Amino acid sequence: MNIKPLLTDSDRGKIQQSDLLAEFIQDRESELVLDLVKEIRAAVSEQDFYSVSVRTVYRVLKCDRVVVYSLEKDSHEKIIAEAVNPRFTRTLGTVIEDPCFENRYINKYQQGRITTITNIYEAGMSRCYVENLEKIEVKANLVVPICDAEGLLYGLLIAHQCSDFRQWKQSEIDFALQIASWTAERLLEWKKQQQLSSKLEKAARWQEQMTELVRKLHQQEKVASVLQFAVEKAKETLECDRVVIYGLQEENIGKIVAEAKISPLAPILNSVIKDPCFEYRYIDKYKHGRVSAISNIFEAGMSKCYVENLDKIAVKSTLVVPVNWDDGEVYGLLVAHQCFKFREWQTEEIEWLKQVGFHTGLSLSKVKLNERIDDNQSNIASIELARDTITISKSNIEQIREPVRDASQLLIEANNLNKLLIREFNSIIESISPQSRKQTKFIQILLKKLSANLIELKKAHIALHKNSNSINELLETAARDLYAKESKKL
Repeated sequence: MNIKPLLTDSDRGKIQQSDLLAEFIQDRESELVLDLVKEIRAAVSEQDFYSVSVRTVYRVLKCDRVVVYSLEKDSHEKIIAEAVNPRFTRTLGTVIEDPCFENRYINKYQQGRITTITNIYEAGMSRCYVENLEKIEVKANLVVPICDAEGLLYGLLIAHQCSDFRQWKQSEIDFALQIASWTAERLLEWKKQQQLSSKLEKAARWQEQMTELVRKLHQQEKVASVLQFAVEKAKETLECDRVVIYGLQEENIGKIVAEAKISPLAPILNSVIKDPCFEYRYIDKYKHGRVSAISNIFEAGMSKCYVENLDKIAVKSTLVVPVNWDDGEVYGLLVAHQCFKFREWQTEEIEWLKQVGFHTGLSLSKVKLNERIDDNQSNIASIELARDTITISKSNIEQIREPVRDASQLLIEANNLNKLLIREFNSIIESISPQSRKQTKFIQILLKKLSANLIELKKAHIALHKNSNSINELLETAARDLYAKESKKL
C-alpha cells in the first residue's frame, strides 16, 4: 500500500525536521501511519486536534501517557486530551491547581520553554509538584508548549514515562515540538474559520431578523407602536441593557418617547433632557447620518454635563443613530445603552442599528401620511353627510312651501268671506229694530273676533314664508361653502 497521496506538501513540510517522524513514515505499508494521517485529515474540531496530537505522540514516542494540559479560559488547568497505557491511571478531566504545577511558567512557555525531566526525584522540583506526579505514577516527563504564530498559548503537550525513568532524545523532543506546532497552527486556522463562520451565520441571522423587523415595523399603525416595536427589537438583537428613542421635536428640549430595558434598571420613559448637555449641537450632523459609538463614556472626551447625565442613568457605553423623517429632518435618536459593563460596539452592530433607525423613520413617515389621509377621508365623509342633510332639509322646505302657498290662498278667501259677512251683517243690523240689535250683539262680537284671528293668522303666514326663504338661502350658502372646501381638500 502506498500512502504518499495522503500526505500533502504542507504536511511533509511540517514534519521533515523530525528524524523520528521520517523514520516512522518510511514504512509505506504501515496501517498505523495510514490511520494517523486519516485522523489528521479528518480532524474538524478543537477536541479532534488535541486527540490526534496525543495519540500521535503516544504511538511514535512509545511512552506510557501523553496529555494536553489546557491553559485556555474555558478549561483552565485541566487535562483535556489523553492517550494512556491501560496499565496506568487515566487523568482525562483532572483539574490541577497552581502553584504545584506549571501555571507560574506560562510566560516562559509562551516564549518557547521546553521541559525535559529524566527523573522527577532529581530535577529539583517542589515537593508538592513531585507528589502530584507520583499520584499519576510519573517518573519522567517531556513538556512542550502548544503555541501559535500569534503568540497564543493553548496549552501544554506533555509526555509521561511511568514504568521507568527516561532520557529524552533530541529527535523525540523535536518530534513533540513539531506535533505541538502543527496542533497550534491547525487550531489557529480552525478558530479563524469558526470566527468567520460565526460572523457569517450571525450576519445571515441578523439579515433575516432585519427583514422580519422591517416587515412588522411597516405594519404598525400608530406612532407609539412604531417607536416601541423598534426599541424592543433593537434591545433583543443587540442584547444590550437599554434602548431608547430620544425625540427632538421641540427646540432645545428632548424627551425619551420610547424605552425597552432590563428589569434592574429604573425607567427613564418621558424623561426630559435639555440642551446644551445633550445632542442638539449635532442635529445638522444627524441629518446627514451621524453615528456615535462610545465604548467608555468616561474616556470619550465628552462634556462634563453630558457624562453626568449618562452616569445618572447608569450608562457606561452608548451607541447612537439618527431617526429621520422621509424628508431628512431629524425626528430623534435611537440609542443603545450598556449599563453594567463597558462594551466595544462591533461594526455589524453599528450597521444593523443604523438600518433600524432608517426604517423607523420611514415607518413614522408612513404612519403620519396615513393619519393625514384618514383625517381627509373623515372630513370628506362629514362634508358628504352635511351635504346630504342640506339636500334633505331643502326638500323638506319645499314640501312645507306647498301647504304654505295653499294656506295663503285659503286665508285670502277666508278674509274675503269675512268682509262679505260683516257687510251683510251690518246691512241686517240697520234694517232691524233696536231690540233685535241687542239680540245680535253676540254675533257681532264673534265676527270681530274672527276678523282679529284672521289678521293674526295672516301675519304668522307671512313670517313663516319669510323664514322659509331665509332658511333656504342659508342652506344654499352652506352648500356652496361645503363644495368649495371639498374641492380644496381633494
